[in-house]
Amino acid sequence: VLFLAYFALQVIYARRKYKISPPETTGHPEFERIFRAQVNCSEYFPIFISLLWVAGIFFHQAPLCPAGVAAVCGLLYLYTRFKYFQGYTVAAQGRL
Repeated sequence: VLFLAYFALQVIYARRKYKISPPETTGHPEFERIFRAQVNCSEYFPIFISLLWVAGIFFHQAPLCPAGVAAVCGLLYLYTRFKYFQGYTVAAQGRL
């Protein structure tokens, strides 16, 4: 949830920086990239939470695959989403 809050704050800061009022989703290209990255992360968060919850339920008593594996996978997913957000918000010229 902290990651979603961080992404939302980045959109708020971009709205203020580029003077884009809240209902609008278009404007400066950098704002659009930040907004799109935040929406992409928000779209997949319910799926991530559901899969993590189910993995914890199914693997909490399994001797070969402990629940710690599910937790490590969850942390790995959060790290990759954070790196995705950072990479997506970089200018297109900087990515090439």
